[in-house]
Amino acid sequence: MELENLATKKKVIESAVTLFKVKGYHGTSIREIAARAKVNISSVSYYFNGKQGLLEEIIISFLEGYMKVCESIFSNDRNDEGNRLQQLMNVILEYHYDHRNEANVFYKELATDSIFIREIMSTYLTREKYNFEIIYEIHKKQTNSCRVPFTIFFVQLKSLITTPYLFPNYLSEVLYIRLDDPYFLQKYKEHISEWVSFVSNGIEERNLECIG
Repeated sequence: MELENLATKKKVIESAVTLFKVKGYHGTSIREIAARAKVNISSVSYYFNGKQGLLEEIIISFLEGYMKVCESIFSNDRNDEGNRLQQLMNVILEYHYDHRNEANVFYKELATDSIFIREIMSTYLTREKYNFEIIYEIHKKQTNSCRVPFTIFFVQLKSLITTPYLFPNYLSEVLYIRLDDPYFLQKYKEHISEWVSFVSNGIEERNLECIG
């Protein structure tokens, strides 16, 4: 019975993520979620206490996983501290690629002003900034060169991380980039690695390779 409940919850979550991504949270009804998941409409209320509870579970699950991969950089078995900043970027980009639909739902909702989103900002996103700042300071001390202060660096870097998942239709329809293509992940990791080196290491000239 427990396995059946877990399977039902998983189907509802997957259906909601797909519909929220395509139609938005407010444009999606509980009836549509239930129909896509092929479950009784009452299941959404039973398992998630309604559509808002379902949205919150999707976002919290995404952020819990995100924090886990961010904080994995601090594990004791990582001996090469000189590459911690690049390691952090790689695990974050891989996580976003593997959870691209959930990322889209989260970043769209992040633009709204609600009690839930404010709580997310004061908890998970504050932890995210803290983790980045620690790694950035390590990198700064080891390289002895930095072109921009942390706040500017962080704003620019967050933009690079979030933009593809916030505007997937723009990438596919205008730039002809498919987010589900492993080649995109490979080239985007290389691009951001070059950008990090250019911005944080004080390198005067660097060829930033296009995703292409």
